[in-house]
Amino acid sequence: MCQGTAIDAESNLLSLFNCIEELTLSIDRTKASDSKLVVPVKFQLVSFWTVDNDQTGVLNVEGELIDPQGQVLNNFSNTFNIKKGVKRFRNRTNIDGLPVSVPGKYTFRMKYKPEGETKYKIVAEVPLTVNISYKLLDLKPEQS
Repeated sequence: MCQGTAIDAESNLLSLFNCIEELTLSIDRTKASDSKLVVPVKFQLVSFWTVDNDQTGVLNVEGELIDPQGQVLNNFSNTFNIKKGVKRFRNRTNIDGLPVSVPGKYTFRMKYKPEGETKYKIVAEVPLTVNISYKLLDLKPEQS
């Protein structure tokens, strides 16, 4: 996970900028609710895939965001057409807004389902620690 990426046109190398491993949020206790909130942050989830034995066809990919309590807060899916001769490829998934329910370790889980299969297989899990600091931000000084 990172805030941005760039691909060098000459070498086809991918650079990741501002990798994200942990977020600390300050939340106004007077406006906090018991439901999940969506943090207005933009980032990219980058994945690298390898293809075995000149495989061709369709690769179905699914991602999930799982909170510390094991609840799936968000999911996304994508389908890739694998052309003959492709040995590897990268995928950049843009994510606008992060659903948060409680402080703790969140997990982005990546799964795939080969063409003709019925079940997804987990291939990677990326952790993200979310710290929440509750503050009384809406208080006004007393008038005397």
